[in-house]
Amino acid sequence: MALQRVEARKGRSRDVPRPLPREPLPGRFPPHLMDTTGLAYRSKDRLLRFRRGKEVRRVRGHARLLALMRWDRERRLLWPWGGVVGEGYAPDPRLGGEVLRRFPPSGGWLLADAGFDGKEVWGVLGEAGVRPVIRLRGGGEAREEARVRAREGWDPEVYRFRGVVEGVFGGMKTRLGGGYLWERKPWTAMARALLELIAYGLRVLLSLLPPPPGYKAIY
Repeated sequence: MALQRVEARKGRSRDVPRPLPREPLPGRFPPHLMDTTGLAYRSKDRLLRFRRGKEVRRVRGHARLLALMRWDRERRLLWPWGGVVGEGYAPDPRLGGEVLRRFPPSGGWLLADAGFDGKEVWGVLGEAGVRPVIRLRGGGEAREEARVRAREGWDPEVYRFRGVVEGVFGGMKTRLGGGYLWERKPWTAMARALLELIAYGLRVLLSLLPPPPGYKAIY
C-alpha cells in the first residue's frame, strides 16, 4: 500500500508522520506491528452496557481501524501491510484475527499490545510461523502453542516499541481535526476510515519522490 518514513526531518509540517524514537533500535526490532484506533463520526449518541449490563454509558458512534504495519530495516520505512475496520468498540482480538487471516505476515516477529491477547489472534498465529511479542493478560495457564511461545520468548526491550503505530494514527487524526469524520452512517464511516489509512500512506509515498527542478525548501 504505502510507505512511512521514520527518520526525523527538521521543519516537517504537522500532518507528516511522527518519527520513531531517536534512541537506537534493537537489532531484533519486530518486522510487523499491529494497533487500533477509533475515529468518531457524525451520528447520534448511543447507549452501551458495560460490566455485564451493570453500567450504561452514552457514547458517540465511531469506526475502529486496525493497521498492520511492516518495518523495512534497510530503508527505515514503516509501511501498511494490511488493514481492517469495524464498528465502534469492535474487539481488538476479532479485528486482529481478521487482518492476520487476510494479510498473513511473512514471518519474523509480530508486536502488539495486551489488547490482542485473544483466541482469535492465537489461532491464526499458531499456523503463521510468526513469533508474537504480545503481553499476556491474567495469570492463567498458556495452552495455545502461539501463546506459549509468546510467554517463553517475552522481550520487554522489543515490547516498548508497541506505540510506534500511533505515529500513523497521529498524522491521520491531525488532518481530520482530531480524528472526527463527517460521515453519518456506520458503513460509510468505516469505509472512510480505511480510505484514510490508504490516503495517508500515499501522501507519505509522494513525499519520497525527488523534488522538481528548481524547487527550494522554505526552511
